[in-house]
Amino acid sequence: MMGGRVTRCLAVLSVLLVPLTSCASIPEESDPVAVREADERNSTTEVTPPPDNLDPLGLVRRFVDSASPASNHEAARMHLDAVQAKQWSPGPDLLIVSNVDTIPAPPPPEPLPDGVQLVTVQADKVGRLLPDSSFVPDVGEYEATVRVELQPDGKWRIASPPAEMVVSRDAFSSVYRSVPIYFLDHDATGVVPDVRYVASQPASTLPRRVIDLLTSGPSEGLRSALRTAIPPGVRPRTNTSEATGDGALEVNLSNLGEVSDETRWLIAAQVVFTLQKVSNARVRLQEEGMPLLSDTQDLRPTDLTKYEIDNMPRQDLGGLAVIDERLKRLDSRADPVPGPAGSGEYQVLRAGQSPDGRRIAAVTRRSPEEVGLRVGPYGEALTELGPPGSFMSKPTWRGNDEVWTVVAGRDVIRARHGSHGWTVEQVDSADFTRGRPITDLRLSRDGTRVAAVIDGQLVVGAVSDQDGAVVLDRPIPLPAPQRAQVLGLEWRDKESLAVITDSHSSPVYEVSVDGFRWQSYTSANLGQPMKTITVGPGPTVIVADRSNIWASADPNDVWSLLEPRIGSSSLPFFPG
Repeated sequence: MMGGRVTRCLAVLSVLLVPLTSCASIPEESDPVAVREADERNSTTEVTPPPDNLDPLGLVRRFVDSASPASNHEAARMHLDAVQAKQWSPGPDLLIVSNVDTIPAPPPPEPLPDGVQLVTVQADKVGRLLPDSSFVPDVGEYEATVRVELQPDGKWRIASPPAEMVVSRDAFSSVYRSVPIYFLDHDATGVVPDVRYVASQPASTLPRRVIDLLTSGPSEGLRSALRTAIPPGVRPRTNTSEATGDGALEVNLSNLGEVSDETRWLIAAQVVFTLQKVSNARVRLQEEGMPLLSDTQDLRPTDLTKYEIDNMPRQDLGGLAVIDERLKRLDSRADPVPGPAGSGEYQVLRAGQSPDGRRIAAVTRRSPEEVGLRVGPYGEALTELGPPGSFMSKPTWRGNDEVWTVVAGRDVIRARHGSHGWTVEQVDSADFTRGRPITDLRLSRDGTRVAAVIDGQLVVGAVSDQDGAVVLDRPIPLPAPQRAQVLGLEWRDKESLAVITDSHSSPVYEVSVDGFRWQSYTSANLGQPMKTITVGPGPTVIVADRSNIWASADPNDVWSLLEPRIGSSSLPFFPG
């Protein structure tokens, strides 16, 4: 990325005879942080005009740093001349860029009038903030030429702004914050975060703005996968604000119509979990000014844990590992599990355990050229299911009765347990893969998202239930930094993934589920090639490199050898 920017600067050295300052950039970047409590003392942000003596390059650079959407992008409009300040109408998307340069544009064929300068903005695309406040990555170089004119008062102002709103990543991160908006999972029994980005200020209206996002429904990319208990057309009746006297946060919804008590509790879970990142106050839920729940007035997230617990990892279940084609416990003794999977009767190549720990799915060797999928109770014989293939990915569970794998890098299949035993069917993944090979595939614990390594690239998508069938759709590639190839992945938590790559400098990353943030783990102690990755309680990321298996609870921690010591060819895993 930085190399590309330097090359661009060198390419215009011949133009720098124009009396403007040389290549300038914004080198520092940071990520949005979801602050937990709204700070009412900073409820407004003062918008200041550009300094009077700002030159054209600095003016355009400052324009790209004007990320606040307040008052119809008032901060950005202050950089425009009087005509454009009134007429400029950028599109609904917000383009986020990095490595920003503002440089003199090449002279046009006809000389420019006095008091007119052309400035070129060059940058690398990061992604777009869509109208529904969700982020999607974008790649490639961005370039636009801006006309800047000297005004009668002696100040430079932009006379031809870009057609779209463009902001630097650094400015975006200082103005916007990530907020998970909670909807219902695939079986409508628990809550799932849908990450959005909202302006931090004014803080006094932040709760109302996130509730507006909630009542508007899931983001476009997850609309086919997520559900909501909130009936269509329901909106806040009054501003979401602290109640007079006791500090509770009041959310007063319009009439819900005829809904069950369980639906009311699901609505409460969606609202309370959505507000937890913007306020620490108790939430007082109302419908048309009356209590939403007949027996409860104020709620905190701890009062609604049952709607989140099914989509959280079990802390009381230890890990397992495939060691020398046997299934063993991941403890100090590494004893084989009971049954043929642990005895060596099955030649186990990779395996997965159901979230409740009661079932095992194992990819086993049938012949030197063929593998098959076996599923059954933990510690007992496993039933062989079809179809076989030359390769099968590590099994991944959707709940306790459904397990998925990829056959021969091409066909995604799921095995479901019902009253008549196990049945196998193919999942419609045509739009998701677009014919490219899959080497790893993992389902989120809530069953609404899928993440996969497709042709060396990390891709996330939605798991859509459609008339009894399942479709993988809405694929979104998450490009890795420095064009690294992704080798394997696992869900780290509800909002992020852990991946291994072929990069020597950054072999392991934590990645936000929308791809906005790629945080590198330290490379100390690790050696390529990276072989596998899994995530245990904590969450603790566990990776195997060329010689050992390592564990780390935080990207800033030094990797430590996994205990017990097992060979780097072993494959540890945890339920899910």
